[in-house]
Order: sequence, then C-alpha cells, then structure tokens
Amino acid sequence: MQSATPQMLSLPPSSSTTRIGTYVGIVGITAITAFGAWKAANLWREFQRSRELDQDTCRKQQNELKLLRISLDERQVEVEEKKKALKSTVEQQERLRSKLQEQERETETLKRQNRSLSEKVNQLSTANHKLEGELQRIRTEFEGTTDLLRRRTTELKGAQTFLTKADQIAGADVIRLVEELNAEVMQTAATMAEGVQIEEKKLQPGGKELESNVTREADARTEEYIGPRLTELLKTSEHHEDPILVQIALQAGMAAYVHWAISSWCFESQDDEHMLSEIYARVRETEEQAVSGRWRQLTRTHLQRMFVPTPDLSVGMVEMFTNVFLTAGLKGDAISIQQRLINHFMDRIQLVCRLAQQLNKHIGEGVTSCDLEVLFIADGAPFHSHTMEDSVGSDGIINDQEHVVCTTDLGLVRAEKISGTVGDWHEAVLLKPKVVLQSGLAGLIGEQAMF
Repeated sequence: MQSATPQMLSLPPSSSTTRIGTYVGIVGITAITAFGAWKAANLWREFQRSRELDQDTCRKQQNELKLLRISLDERQVEVEEKKKALKSTVEQQERLRSKLQEQERETETLKRQNRSLSEKVNQLSTANHKLEGELQRIRTEFEGTTDLLRRRTTELKGAQTFLTKADQIAGADVIRLVEELNAEVMQTAATMAEGVQIEEKKLQPGGKELESNVTREADARTEEYIGPRLTELLKTSEHHEDPILVQIALQAGMAAYVHWAISSWCFESQDDEHMLSEIYARVRETEEQAVSGRWRQLTRTHLQRMFVPTPDLSVGMVEMFTNVFLTAGLKGDAISIQQRLINHFMDRIQLVCRLAQQLNKHIGEGVTSCDLEVLFIADGAPFHSHTMEDSVGSDGIINDQEHVVCTTDLGLVRAEKISGTVGDWHEAVLLKPKVVLQSGLAGLIGEQAMF
C-alpha cells in the first residue's frame, strides 16, 4: 500500500485535466471573490443604514431632550409664578381679614349710631307732623300771595312799558342827522339845477309863457310844496343863464317832502295821518310825558309794521321834481322828464329818502323822554330871528315883520310836557330852520323881478 501511493502521486497529470482544473479553480476563486465582495457590500450597506438609523434616533432623542428641558424651564417659571401668586393671595387674605375685622368694628359702631338715630327719627317724625300742618297753612298763604304778586307784576310790566324814559338815541345825534340831511338836500338841489338845462322862455305879452294843461297841473302841484309866491317867480323868471331860483325851488320842495316823511305815522293818506295826529295831540295834553312818548313809540312801530314793505318815497320825490321843472319851463312831457331824473339823479334822491326814513324812526320810536319835531316854516309865516335863520343872507338888517317865502333847511325843536299840567310844555329850538325871505330873493334876482 505504501509503495503504491508514491507511484500514483508521481503520475503526471494530463494537459487537459490541468487546464480544466485551473479554469475551475479560477472560476471558483472568482465566484468566491464576487460573493465575498457582494456580501461585503451588503454588510456595508446594512452598516450604513444602521448607522443612519442610530444617528436619526440620536437626533430625535436630542430634540426630545431639548423640548423636555424647555418644558421643564417653563414648568419651573410657572411654578415660580404660582408661588408668587400664592404668596400674594395669602397676603391679600391677610389684608382682607384685617379689613373685615375693621369693618365689623365699624358695623358695631354704626349699629349703635343707628339705634341713636332711630330714636331721633321718632322724635323728628313727631315734630314733622306738627310742622306739616304749619307748612300747609303757610303754603296756602304763599299761593295766595304768589297769585297776587303775579297779578301785580303783570300790571307793573304794563305800566313800566309806558313809564320808561330811556331814549334809544341822544338829542345830539338827532341834530347831527338833521344837519346831514340838510346838507344832502342842498347838494342834490344844486346838482340837479346845474345838470338840467332849461331853455330860454318864449314869453307872451305880460311876461308869462303860454300855458298848457300839463303845465297848469304841474304849477298846482308845485304850489303845494313851495308855496304860491315862489311858484309864480319860477314861472315868470328866466333860468337858462342862472338856475339859482330853480335850485332854491328844488331845495324848498325837498324840505317840504322830507318834513312830511319824517313826521309821518305810516306814510299813508292825509286823512289817516291827520286822525292819528289829532289822537296823539289829545294824549299829549292829558297824559304824562312818559306815557304819551311811549304811546307814540308803540303806535308808530306797529303801524309801520302793518305796511310792509315800506313805501318807496323816492317815487313821490321824483314826481315833485318833475312838477318843479315843468313849472320852471323845462320842455318835454312828465314821463320823459321823470325818466331823465331817474337815470341821472336816482342815487342822490334815494339817499335823501333813506336819511328821512331814518329820522322818522329815530324821532318817532327812539325818543320817549320828550318830543323831537323837525321844524318847517310855511310860506307866508312871519320871520322870527330867535327861531329861524335867513338862508340867503341879505346884506341889510332883517326886519322881523318880513315874511317867509320858503324853507330850505329843516330845524329841530324839543318839547317836554311839564309834569302835573294840562297842555303846558317846555320848548327849546335845538336847530334853527333856514328860510328864504323876500329881501333875500330880491338880492339874488333883482327888485324888478319880484312880485
């Protein structure tokens, strides 16, 4: 057996067998190597996954730990706050307990006071019943007294309305307004006389111009304002060179017109005005100044309120101017002359009318302590130097027996009833009216042109 073995081993292998074995070995080694590599790769991947899972788990645990720490901190803060709140609550309870004890002591004190007050209330209640009876009696007396006082107060208010003497405007202010009106009247008359040219007249034998129905009617109306003597002079005189006579006539006509406007009760018919003036004259004679002045004030106020709107006074003034110019010899019909005057002089005319209406209100309603009246001297009245002035100013000495031709500037007189008398008055001229005398006209137009 032992000798046979070495012989078998020593047999040389064949070449094909050797190649196959080599191939098989290589394949086996390759397979083993590939399997080992594959196994190693799998193991590595498993290791990587395991490692990633471990890292994930570690991160989650760290996050959870962080959250737990935050939660723990919050819990600790909450615990501290609750400790503080608990401490505050305990302190508050102590304060409330002390306060409660104090209030209990006060309650006891109040109970004692209440018992004392109850006793006083009972005493006062008894006294109150007695006082109520007395109060009822006094109340009845008071109601009677109050009713009497109310009646007396009503009566006194009515009396006070009439007895008050307080003026709404001073006399000096009224004088200033009259002077302002006079100045505006003079300026308006001068402007119109210069602005309206009158042609030379064609006089008939006897020194008169041929008259028509229109001029005759105008002459009659003009005479109502400026009087017959000045109207006749206006008709028979020439004005184309010097319109001074026309200016005087216009000024006199305006003075008469604004005198009516200032004195008017309600700017209505002459019959109504006359009746009211008669009534007032009787009141003035029999009543005290305060009563008559207040009666005038109330009557004018309420009468003029009844006639709203206030009549346009400029219409009547334009008609008056038209008649004066027609009488003086201005050619044309009344309507065309009126329109001419309105177009050129309406602003001045309306200003004069407004000033007259203001004076009507101030004199009629603003003054009750006395009577203020605008002073207008009628044509033909004798001249008195202590109550009027010569507006033309003749060179010679004025004779008190001379007569007035017309009034150019209004005056102002103050009249006050003497208390306790019937019809006795204290009068004073505050502003003298200015008048034109025959002598003054003679100096202006010459003696030969006079009547």
